[in-house]
Amino acid sequence: MKKNRFVHLNVHSHYSIMDGCASIRELVDAAIKDKMLGIAITDNGNMSGVMEFFDYVSRINNESRQKGKKPFKAIIGCELYVAPDAKEDKKLGKHCNGHSLTVLAKNYQGYKNLIKIVSNSWTDGFYMRPRTDRADLEKYHEGIIVLSGGIGSEVFTRFSDGDMSELDETIRWYRQTFAEDFYIELRRYADLFTSGSELQRITERLIEKADANDVKIVATNDVHYLRPTDIRVYNTLQSIAEGKTIEEYEKLNYPLNRWLRSRKEMCELFADIPAALDNTMEIFEKVEFYDIRHAPIVPSIDIPDGFGNERRTMEDNYLEYLSFSKANQIYGELLPEDVSERLKFELQIIKQRGASGYFLFLQDVVNTAQSELGVWVGPGRGSAAGSLVCYCLGITKIDPLKHDLLFERFLSPEGTMFPDIDIDFDDEGRKRVLEWLQQKYGKECCAHVVSFSTFSTANAFSTIAKAKQMLTPETMGVSELLSSHCGYYWHSIKDAIKYEPELRKLVRKAGASLRNAFDNTAVLERKIRGLGVHACGSVVADEPVSNWAPVSTCSIEDSKGNEKLVNCTQYDGWHVESSGLIKFDFLGLKTLSQMRDICASVKVHYDKDFDIEKIPMDDEKTMELFQTGQTDDVFQFTSKGMQKYLQKLHPTCFEDLVILNCMYRLGPMEYISTLVKHKNSKKAVKYMIPCLEKYLHNTYGIIIYQEQIMMLSRLIANFNRSESDLLRKALGKRKMDVLSVLKPRFIEGGIRNGHKKNVLEKVWNEMETKGMYAFQKSHAVCYTWLAYQMAFLKANYPEEFKHVMEKCNTD
Repeated sequence: MKKNRFVHLNVHSHYSIMDGCASIRELVDAAIKDKMLGIAITDNGNMSGVMEFFDYVSRINNESRQKGKKPFKAIIGCELYVAPDAKEDKKLGKHCNGHSLTVLAKNYQGYKNLIKIVSNSWTDGFYMRPRTDRADLEKYHEGIIVLSGGIGSEVFTRFSDGDMSELDETIRWYRQTFAEDFYIELRRYADLFTSGSELQRITERLIEKADANDVKIVATNDVHYLRPTDIRVYNTLQSIAEGKTIEEYEKLNYPLNRWLRSRKEMCELFADIPAALDNTMEIFEKVEFYDIRHAPIVPSIDIPDGFGNERRTMEDNYLEYLSFSKANQIYGELLPEDVSERLKFELQIIKQRGASGYFLFLQDVVNTAQSELGVWVGPGRGSAAGSLVCYCLGITKIDPLKHDLLFERFLSPEGTMFPDIDIDFDDEGRKRVLEWLQQKYGKECCAHVVSFSTFSTANAFSTIAKAKQMLTPETMGVSELLSSHCGYYWHSIKDAIKYEPELRKLVRKAGASLRNAFDNTAVLERKIRGLGVHACGSVVADEPVSNWAPVSTCSIEDSKGNEKLVNCTQYDGWHVESSGLIKFDFLGLKTLSQMRDICASVKVHYDKDFDIEKIPMDDEKTMELFQTGQTDDVFQFTSKGMQKYLQKLHPTCFEDLVILNCMYRLGPMEYISTLVKHKNSKKAVKYMIPCLEKYLHNTYGIIIYQEQIMMLSRLIANFNRSESDLLRKALGKRKMDVLSVLKPRFIEGGIRNGHKKNVLEKVWNEMETKGMYAFQKSHAVCYTWLAYQMAFLKANYPEEFKHVMEKCNTD
């Protein structure tokens, strides 16, 4: 055996909720630092961390290849729980919650099969925890490697119970089902494993049984945390789960050594069983390098005949037909040149992305929601309102040409990202839309997206202190300091100590117990503490979701207010789309529910044909309501501070409302006084370069929107669409390396257009300052239009408005 040849094949991350306290990144980084060739992630009953694991390792491997280094292997696995009988049998009995079993996917087919096994264990087999059974293991055995498991496994339990006939049957079944891909798993917990101990005796007999059945053995360590010192944090999680203090928990439990041991440590621990170490490498070699990512999978819709034969061509042609047909209804049979050119440009980019089906699907959802389900749909949100195609299809209700909204803020011509369109529905309507999607595509083809809650720095510290019973004035003071900035300033205990003077004083005076609490907090913060359902994320596909991503179940409230179990993807919103599934953000917006009820009352008492979408944008009563700051219960304009600025600004047009809606937030708020001064001054605004007026006139000479920065860079320095979007991103995220490249281009382009260098420097500095806070105009226009509609109802139908809002506030 070559020196220190070993790979960990049983590793639990913090996705083993409350049973693991190491992140995916920490585990991978530690394994690479120890020069391991790969590592397996085998979380408890779930595959939630798999896509994050794969994405992170892929990023590392891309960098390694450029440096001529060998790639690191991401071994995908799961610790399953095998029911004693059929997984559907849910009754109390011996081992009813299932025996543990370590399972690894050795190729893509194995990965797909593992997804099925894990998904079924949740949707069909859940009883105290997700359980599979032999029927599913046999059905989906292809591409699967099985390790027998440790304490709690069927093999170990049969042996410790002295049931030799059942043990032999178990080993024979797994050997027959998985052939040479079944291994007897050996673990050595150092504090328990001593000469003559029960664990040593069991290990020796298991080796004998393995030999007798022609089954190989393999060494694992059942990893649950990163470093030996992290055992206190791990025990804290365990004590919380059991409702005990750490001291109570540790009195009842042996300190199992479950850290990520180094190759050297594992080789020393199993020095007397070299075959068990060799077989970790045998399994490592069996596992292939394969890619689990997939291109976006768009749910299909019915397309009439005559648009082609191949699906992609049909979608492209049908989208073009619908877009121009709807444009003719909006703008007339003879389309203005700017409309026609804009549509052609957008459709070209959409086709390049292969996203025509995506737009058709959302058009179908919105159209059905409004025309068949009676659901109120918002005017749009986010950058999608910059798309004329979206407007023509009715996905959004804001004309991007009228408001100078840019498509490339939504989809950059040079980018590769798939579109992202979020849609608001009234609260009750959202539930009806999701139920309709299940009826149309099938329940198994729809799922919510899981979300994970994590320990904040403040919560991690208070959890540690409580578990250790350190409820002293000193720890209470630390908790107060951390909580006062929680969610805004402190991303780590290290940063908190570095930047908070009062906390540094406490640290300097701290005894060993408090210093340990700080160290343990650093381990626990940002680790997963629970799971739930994403507030708006859903996936829809033509095939069962479990063909592409593992599924679990969570409880939510249905449209009638009853609790029900729903399917959720185990990959969260950050990672589910790597699997090919598209996350659709369908949001419930209370304002739409309120507006729906007010309009219904208006139709009954005043005008049966009233249409809130056709109200004038310059209604005198509505503008007066804004000017006097009487905007209680008006969406986005309810705060006293906003009302004060409304009175100072005295808005006279819709654009003024959009501007103030953008500026009333941290950062740009300090420029509101300048805005008020410029608007109310009789003197004309002076521009550093006269051409700036073209895009800054409506905002009184102040850079407010991201779109303004993009258009100014084109106007002054001839930036193309992609460069202007890159500038917008770099300014917003303070990417100085990118800005250092773009600034010379801006200056040079401006000089070629006849502008002076010193003036261009000033313009650049102004863009750099304002770019940190510049807001997306597309979203601002959409939500300001909602606000305007609510204000219109309040100003023109005050009794109906008051009645509905009082009812909502009471509810």
